[in-house]
Amino acid sequence: MAYITIYDTTKSDKSQLTELLPDHKIQFIKETINENNLDPKTEVLSIFVSSEVTENIINKLPNLKFIACRSTGFNNIDLEATSKHKVVVANVPSYGDETVAEYAFGLLLALTRKIIPAHQAVQAGRVALPSLMGSDLHGKTLGIIGAGRIGRIAARIGVGFGMKVLAYDLFQDEAAAESIGFDYTSFEKIITDCDVISLHAPYTGDNYHLIDAKAFNKMKKNAIIINTARGELIDTEALVQALTKNKIAGAALDVIEGEKLLDVNEEVLFLRNPSFSKESLHLNLALSVLAHLPNVVISPHNAFNTGEAILRINTTTADNITAYEKGRPINVIHKPKTSIGKLIIARHGESEWNAKGLWTGTRDSHLTEKGFKQAAKMGQALASYKIDYAFCSNQIRALETMENIFSASQHFEIPYERSDALNERDYGDYTGKNKLQMKEFLGDKAYKQLRRGWNYPVPNGETLKDVYARVEPYYLRHILPVLKSGKNVLIVSHGNAIRSLMKYVESLSNKEIADVEMLFDVIATYTVNEKGKSLSREDIDISTDKK
Repeated sequence: MAYITIYDTTKSDKSQLTELLPDHKIQFIKETINENNLDPKTEVLSIFVSSEVTENIINKLPNLKFIACRSTGFNNIDLEATSKHKVVVANVPSYGDETVAEYAFGLLLALTRKIIPAHQAVQAGRVALPSLMGSDLHGKTLGIIGAGRIGRIAARIGVGFGMKVLAYDLFQDEAAAESIGFDYTSFEKIITDCDVISLHAPYTGDNYHLIDAKAFNKMKKNAIIINTARGELIDTEALVQALTKNKIAGAALDVIEGEKLLDVNEEVLFLRNPSFSKESLHLNLALSVLAHLPNVVISPHNAFNTGEAILRINTTTADNITAYEKGRPINVIHKPKTSIGKLIIARHGESEWNAKGLWTGTRDSHLTEKGFKQAAKMGQALASYKIDYAFCSNQIRALETMENIFSASQHFEIPYERSDALNERDYGDYTGKNKLQMKEFLGDKAYKQLRRGWNYPVPNGETLKDVYARVEPYYLRHILPVLKSGKNVLIVSHGNAIRSLMKYVESLSNKEIADVEMLFDVIATYTVNEKGKSLSREDIDISTDKK
């Protein structure tokens, strides 16, 4: 039998796994794994989400052959290192879908019905009902980010409460949506339209701080955010700002970025460490503030924790270990090898203000007849391309272009998202000005710097640097994950937003971007790597209909 070391163990874990794995030599360790509590004889290692298996740890376990995660998530395992060292990794695919979804609503009800302060008031003998007034869930809009197994159960519970339920997911199951009674929508709509937003997405690294300051700024004032997924999905400092400045109504959190620091012993160890970073200190302070806000409910990563779920976790873990020992491993995690989709970028067709030679910027302006014809030609040029998903700005000329591309290319029912992040540059005081007249007024050099320069100031408007500051994170957090899922993506946007995309994708310097032309009558198609950087580019010239 293999030599097994199991970390992060409780009395229940020890009792159940001893019974489930008879005749095995098992070493149970209560603490999380670290480089100082390793046993080099270990062949099979089992950990919970609180432990992190790094390459250094794997290097110090020369006999390690198998890692059994007692969790569904496995982002705490260095899969590059396990692949290199030929270590097999298995997880528990499903153990508590209902368990976690139920807990999410438990947190929500605790917050919306003020259950915790009500209990505290009774204990103190000072009950004042007006101060304990809550709010109904019935009739509210629930937004689910991540409509997998847990997310769909949460949606079902929301429907049971009489809520309107919307969901955002890269992989849409329309049959499940119809059966349960929810509708898929864009990430943007979840953020702007929902009263309650519940996170049920896995953490991939690409969605780090998916909910950031910009997202909080777009939420309803009465919005409540729930997180039972992964702490890294929310920017903790931005959450504190949103709560303390009354930009949202509350937060119910079972997972938080840096959640170990909620344990006073961990916090003391952190503060005694002379090498902690400024960012870590800010995070520690943010956690301290969160823990004392009256409109926040926090629990210590406890959503999984029912007797039934723990038994399911340990049973599957024992099955995984037994199957591995028999040479037929199950529930094996492989490093994803999904091919990355094609990135296709198109500029909107000519708008009414373009035709007049006016700077349009963030103003809405419809396409001209020429613009509609340009969009149709783009569609014809893309007829042989498979388009799985699309993104466009919130401006009408981009939407009209995208819709005409879909129609002309015979791509129907393509899911798409719209976002302000892909809007054209705000020309401020120059909006609506005639470009030729402005060229004469400013002079050739200043005019070129204004149009092409990286950080040339625009009175009450945006520089290209400002545009890049919104385009680049949107690309990384929303578009790149779709590409990495193997889907081909079409982006329809505007000259300066596209230049910002090209700056990142083509790794252009601040100086080089000044020489980049906007895409007129050209569709750029890219093959990109996992970081969304260009490996190759091919242009489709619609002015001649030739590549």
